[in-house]
Order: sequence, then structure tokens, then C-alpha cells
Amino acid sequence: YKKDKRIVKHIASKSYGIQFLLKGIYVHNGKFYFHTELRNTSNVPFAIDFVNFKVVDKKVAKRTVVQEKPMTPLRMYKPLTEIAGNTTDQNVFLLDQFTITDDKVLVIEIFEKNGGRQQTLQVENSDLVHAKLVNDMHLKIK
Repeated sequence: YKKDKRIVKHIASKSYGIQFLLKGIYVHNGKFYFHTELRNTSNVPFAIDFVNFKVVDKKVAKRTVVQEKPMTPLRMYKPLTEIAGNTTDQNVFLLDQFTITDDKVLVIEIFEKNGGRQQTLQVENSDLVHAKLVNDMHLKIK
């Protein structure tokens, strides 16, 4: 988080003046760390309602049941409230270690309070398998 390097360069979404990037995926002690960045280029503040992590089917045929498996983040670096106009904010989400099959993707969604500027990222299994290993983790647990 402190180094602020972008390792994953192909996962991002941008619409309505809001850009949501996945900067890196790290693994340590059986946990995944998702380093994200939210950039607001509009003048309107982006009030965050909630962030959703779920595993869904990559391609859904017509008239088939959508298989969704919601995943709850164990912890986040800082609470998500609001991104003011023309600012950038970063966060790290902690999830239990998992793998997904090739026909499924991890979807990270961020929703706006009382608005429709929703951002969605799709992370494939190949991205999870290539997560960077973190050895020197200095945690201050209160």
C-alpha cells in the first residue's frame, strides 16, 4: 500500500468520471490482499454505499440460473465513505484465499449512495494464481 505500485495493469473500469483500478493482488498467510484505487475526476463527490465481492459465471446462457457466490472481505485498510471531487483514494481489502474455475470470474463492484455510478471489476483465476507473495509483512495488531 505504501509503495503504491501498480502491478496489475489490465483490470480497471472507468465511467461517469469515476475510475476504479485494481493495482495489485498479493497473498500472505492464506489471505488475498486486493489493492484498489478509486479516482474521481468529476466535480461531484462519490459517496460509497458498499463494496461487493462475488464469484459469478463468466458467460451466462439465456434461461439458465446464475450461480453467484458472495464473498465478504475480512478486513479493509480504511473505512469507505466518500471520494471528493477531483481526488484519488486507495484501499486494501483482505479476503480468505480461494481459487476459481476457468469459467468463473471474481467480480468486485462498488456502489454509489443514491446514484447510478456503479463500477465493476472482473478478476480471472489466472490473475489470482499470479498474485505476488508478500514475505515481510509488519502488522500492528491492536
